[in-house]
This record gives sequence, C-alpha cells and structure tokens, in this order.
Amino acid sequence: MSMLAAFGFSAFIALTGASSMVASEVIRAGDLVTPVNASSDASDASEDGIFGREAKRTIYAGQPITMDNTRPARLVERNQIVTVKYIQGGLEISTTGRAMGEAALNESVTVLNLQSRQMVQGIVQESGWVLAQ
Repeated sequence: MSMLAAFGFSAFIALTGASSMVASEVIRAGDLVTPVNASSDASDASEDGIFGREAKRTIYAGQPITMDNTRPARLVERNQIVTVKYIQGGLEISTTGRAMGEAALNESVTVLNLQSRQMVQGIVQESGWVLAQ
C-alpha cells in the first residue's frame, strides 16, 4: 500500500511540472505568498505572478500554489477607515469612510461616508484609497 502511495505522490509531482510553485511551509488563509514560504524549481519563480498574492485557504507544505488557490492581495479590509476621493477635472474632494467589504486593487468596494452617512461606491487604488464614482 505504501508503495502505491509513493508511486501516486511521485506521479503527482511529475504532473505538476518542474516550474510549479510549492509551499515550503504552511501558508494560512489570508497570508501573502512570499519567497520565504514558497519555493520553485524554476530559476525565476517571480514570473509565475504568485508572489504577493493572498492564500484563499490554508496551503500545507509540499502542496502546489496556483492561481486557483490564491487571490490578489486585499488592500482594503472590512471596517477599515479609508480615504475616499472624488475627482472631476481640476476639482478633488477628499473625505474619510468606513469600508463595508474587502477589495483588492481595481476592485469595487462600498464605503460609508463618515460625515454624511451616505454609502458610496468606489474603486480601490494602488495606495489603498478609494476613487468614488
């Protein structure tokens, strides 16, 4: 039985390919994938685009890390206080708000304007602020 399991494991390794990314330690859901907790046989693993992504669920050491079990890193978390900007031509209005959900770069998020108590929809920008629409 153990020989069959060993054969199955080696077949699994062969099917994943030499350039596949694997966890070198446990990566918990929500943790970022970094060169410290992931390894690859490829000479330049950063080409895979996996580094900097966030694990959707726990990935154990030796398991492959794929685009399916990761997601873009969240820049805005639920209940986080964020800067909300409305930009139209030369006019820029800035205020603070509370995020009603989580979102990554260029994803939509609903924000509660803390001054007017109105909900606004916006797009998360690179530095974590939200562009109101």
